[in-house]
Amino acid sequence: MPVGGRSLIRRTLEAFDRCADITGITLLISQRNLLEVARELEGDGWRKAIDIRLGGERRQDSVRLGLQSLTKDPPDFVIVHDGARPLISDDLLHAGLEAARQHGAATAAVPVRNTYKHVDRSGFVHGTVERSDLVQVQTPQVFRYDWILEAHERAVRERIVVEDDAELIEKLGKPVKVFSGSYSNLKVATPEDALMVEALLAADPLCV
Repeated sequence: MPVGGRSLIRRTLEAFDRCADITGITLLISQRNLLEVARELEGDGWRKAIDIRLGGERRQDSVRLGLQSLTKDPPDFVIVHDGARPLISDDLLHAGLEAARQHGAATAAVPVRNTYKHVDRSGFVHGTVERSDLVQVQTPQVFRYDWILEAHERAVRERIVVEDDAELIEKLGKPVKVFSGSYSNLKVATPEDALMVEALLAADPLCV
């Protein structure tokens, strides 16, 4: 998907390519998008090699496959990020790495700004969610490599399915530190999301 004159995935990868703390990039892509993405990213101009691999059936499977591809030369820490969040900044990457170095695992998050209700199957409200201690989780999520690999391998053995990688760390009984995300760190899931990203880029081309 083009966003502000460049493909969404290229914008996302450029953020990791220019970050001095990043030593390698592994990209997990679905079968139907694999060839198109490989063509999009081929050519010169990248500072770092991008290892493009076939992902799994679910996001969780793709992350596991990416982690397993690093076992021969394992890093100390790994950053998991949604390719559909193109406005990832150096500041967010640095903050995540620093938090993970101190605590072992960290996730970006922002305070929730909406009101949430418990609703039954008939569509009636049964209460309001207290939001003072709620956050909306984003990526990047940063982990000690040994922790997150162990967590994913355990998930396979025990058939655990989760919404995000931080939840797997929680199930290991390990702490996950929250660091400040950004409301501009949008995940592009609809054409309307793409328009919002383009508006942010138009307002501030240096917002990443």
